[in-house]
Amino acid sequence: MIKNLVNYEDSVRWMREQPELAEAVNLCYLDEDNLAAAKRFSSSEEFTEVIKILQLERTHKRLKILDIGCGNGIASYAFASRGHEVYAVDPDPSEDVGLVATKRLAAQVSNSSILTTQAFAESLPFSDSTFDIIYARQALHHFTDLGKGIAECSRVLKPGGFLLATREHVVNDEQQLKLFLESHILHKMHGGENAYSLELYKTVLEQSGFKILKCLAPFDTVINHFPASNLEVRNWLLHALERKLGKVVASLLINISITQSFYRYRLSRSCNNPGRLYSFLCVKGKKGNAYSI
Repeated sequence: MIKNLVNYEDSVRWMREQPELAEAVNLCYLDEDNLAAAKRFSSSEEFTEVIKILQLERTHKRLKILDIGCGNGIASYAFASRGHEVYAVDPDPSEDVGLVATKRLAAQVSNSSILTTQAFAESLPFSDSTFDIIYARQALHHFTDLGKGIAECSRVLKPGGFLLATREHVVNDEQQLKLFLESHILHKMHGGENAYSLELYKTVLEQSGFKILKCLAPFDTVINHFPASNLEVRNWLLHALERKLGKVVASLLINISITQSFYRYRLSRSCNNPGRLYSFLCVKGKKGNAYSI
């Protein structure tokens, strides 16, 4: 029975004590050893896709990246390990899942830096046009004021800079929000979870001066459908094709990119569960990059 768990840190520690939740802890990168979690995230399909979307494999420049809602610092470590200057921001100062944990990771990075700042998204202590990239993993739906938080992101991002917000919970209405919150184990223990409609995310982003370059649905990218891997999604399609068309035809169709794209499209459009995940790649302003590629 869960009793008197009033904050996120206590909730995570409780999860680690439950043998049946060991896999969930691992998949959420909530290991007690957050360096191990950070290294695992750095080599994950998810982060590989983040690098691809931001085209970071095509630039050798040292970029200034804001990791907003950094939590235990796994993404800050991943970006810094690639040589970038990372500013890790979170309102939670805790030593296990907050900024103290991130500071421990900063000591493990030799070719770049991680600077930690305790702050809320709605009031960022940075000058206008400071960052090349803002990365927000599972962060926007935690903003106490979505509009104000995103407006602050726009303010501190350079013109032409990118905002990549990933794994944002989406609901259709208040009933779906209620169902999502009732099923979320950490929310039941400490609160703090939330979700918005897809239309609201888009509206607020555009009103804050962002152009949405990509709105990635639940099965458009491994970023959203993790922990299911790209290989697992491919195998789902392969098995479906084999059942309908036989192994020979299936083996031919599976290697045609449009077949997989259409399958992902169909999966995403049929996904209507409360709290499903979307990601958004946005640019500040109408065109251009904060860095050349």
